Amino acid sequence: MSAVLPSIATTTDDDPGVEARMLQHYAGSRNWTISLASVVVGLCIWQAVTAFGILSPALLPSISQVFHAGLMVATEGFQGVTLLDDVAISLLRVGGGFLMAVLVGVPLGLWIGTSRFVESVLDPYIQFLRPLPPLGYYTLLIVWFGIGDTSKVVLLFLTGLPIIVVSSAAGVRSVDRDLLLATSSLGLKGFKLFRFVVFPSCLPAILTGMRLALGATFGSLVAAELIAAESGLGWLILTASNYVRTSIVFAGIIVIGVIALVLDHGVVLIGRKLVPWAGKA
Repeated sequence: MSAVLPSIATTTDDDPGVEARMLQHYAGSRNWTISLASVVVGLCIWQAVTAFGILSPALLPSISQVFHAGLMVATEGFQGVTLLDDVAISLLRVGGGFLMAVLVGVPLGLWIGTSRFVESVLDPYIQFLRPLPPLGYYTLLIVWFGIGDTSKVVLLFLTGLPIIVVSSAAGVRSVDRDLLLATSSLGLKGFKLFRFVVFPSCLPAILTGMRLALGATFGSLVAAELIAAESGLGWLILTASNYVRTSIVFAGIIVIGVIALVLDHGVVLIGRKLVPWAGKA
C-alpha cells in the first residue's frame, strides 16, 4: 500500500491535468448534489403547503394528485388523446421547426459574418424579425397556412432562425485575427482556412445559439398550441384548464419542463463532443 500511494502522488505531481480532472469531477458531483437537494427541498415545501391546506387543491394540487393525473393521462388519455401522443406531436413540431432553423440559420449566419455586403443586405431583415413576438404574427401564419402543423412549424422556424443567424455571425466575427493571419501565412487559404480554422472557432457560439433557439421554439410551440391546436402539450394544458383539472395542468407543465431540460442537456452533450476545447482556454 505504501508503494502505491507515492506512485499516485507522483503521477498527480508530474501531470497537472490529472489533478485538474479530479477537481473538475469533484466540482461536478458537488453541483449535482446541490441541485438534487434543491429539488428535494422544493418538493417538500410543495407537499407541506398542500398537506396543511394553505392553498386550495384547485389552485395547487398535491404531488400525489399530480402524479395520478399524469398517470391517468398517460394510460387512459384525456379527451381521446394520450400523453404519449401529445408528447410525440409536440416533439415532431419542435423538431421540424428547429431543424429547419439550424439548416438555414447556420449557413446564413456564417455567410453574413464573412461578407460585409451580405450583412448589409440581410441584416435589416434579421434584426426586424428578431425582436418580434412570434405570437404577434402567428395569426397571419394561420391565415396563410391554416391551423394545421404547417403554420406551427413555420412559426418555430421563424422563432429560432434569427437567434441562430445572429449567434453564428457573431461567432465568425469573434475569431482571433492573429490566428487567421498566422494560418494564412502558412498557406492555409480559402475553403481550407474556413474549414480548419474559422468554422471550428465558431462552433461554441453556434451551439450556444442552438440552445437559446431550442428554448425559444419550445416556448413558442406551447403558446401556439394554446391558440389553435387539437393535440399537443399546449392543447392538453388549455383543455384541462377549461375543465378546471388543475392536476392535469400541473402534470402537463412538469412534462414540458422535463422534456425541455432533456433536450437542452442533449445539446450540451453534443457540444462537449464537438467542441471539447470550449471554455478551457
